[in-house]
Amino acid sequence: MERGLTLVELLLSITLASILILTLFSIHSLTASAYRDAMAGWYCMQSLRSAIIRLDADLKQCACLLPQDMRVACQGSALFIAGVPLTSSHSGIRVHASTPPPYYSIIRTLSGSSMTLDALDIDASGSYDYWADLGIITESGPCVISHGYSRGDAVITLKAPAPGSIGERAVPAIHYELRTDGLYRNGQLLAEAVCIFTPSLDGAEVSIVMEACYHENRERISYTYHLQ
Repeated sequence: MERGLTLVELLLSITLASILILTLFSIHSLTASAYRDAMAGWYCMQSLRSAIIRLDADLKQCACLLPQDMRVACQGSALFIAGVPLTSSHSGIRVHASTPPPYYSIIRTLSGSSMTLDALDIDASGSYDYWADLGIITESGPCVISHGYSRGDAVITLKAPAPGSIGERAVPAIHYELRTDGLYRNGQLLAEAVCIFTPSLDGAEVSIVMEACYHENRERISYTYHLQ
């Protein structure tokens, strides 16, 4: 004869099924949490890696044909590396056939947050070497070219009052800046997970402390480069 489940057997079956479901759910939650933490750590490290690779490349070409006493400048969480970045419209600073390096501009006028230089094409290559969001290193300190500046304009507008004085040398510079959404290079987002960027210069040694943050995960790295 067929017999149905007693109340005790039914309750026992429900209890065992509930325990099994809770166990599987706990395992899934732990696995998902571990996966999220691993992915967050990987994302942070990838952001730091991208930043370090670009920084290292820029520092290696630092001021190759520019005055060696104006190679790097720091200003808060901003870093300026003398040189012109290679782009689709600019091949970088090149040696001129008749004029030897170093190449630089001279400040002609200063007025509030603008300056004029004696040359916008410092190596006479036919390409302007100053454009929007690029940095400028003067003998008195660094500054950043305004986003609204049009390449080739005689008057260079800046994001802040112009440093220096008339007659000082000035060179274009690659500009790194930490913003609320990550680390920027010449106005373009380079590593969005970077939340701390602290550059410093001690003689010929550039030191940078960076930290990346994502989903409560934090990764930190210290980088030192000795200028040749």
